Amino acid sequence: MHPVQKHLFDTNFRDLTGTKLEGTIALSDELINLGILDFLQQLQKTDTDAPEPQSSAPATSSSMPKPEELLKMLTIEEVKYRTEAGKTLLDIKAGIV
Repeated sequence: MHPVQKHLFDTNFRDLTGTKLEGTIALSDELINLGILDFLQQLQKTDTDAPEPQSSAPATSSSMPKPEELLKMLTIEEVKYRTEAGKTLLDIKAGIV
């Protein structure tokens, strides 16, 4: 693992507090299909299905942070969804809290 990446994971990204982000994210058809599949599977779950256990332990240098925990650190200012020339793009402006 790159030393900068390791440091960010070990410190839970606290060095980036106050950072503003702006950019475009290209989404592949496969990623969009996985997202739709996950959404549909969540709709099919019944109340009797047991929820997946969640760990409240912080990320360690040997594990990747959970995406949902990283998303909680963002304040989304703007998201625009667009397609062009067969590509799906997200334009995003956000900040890290």
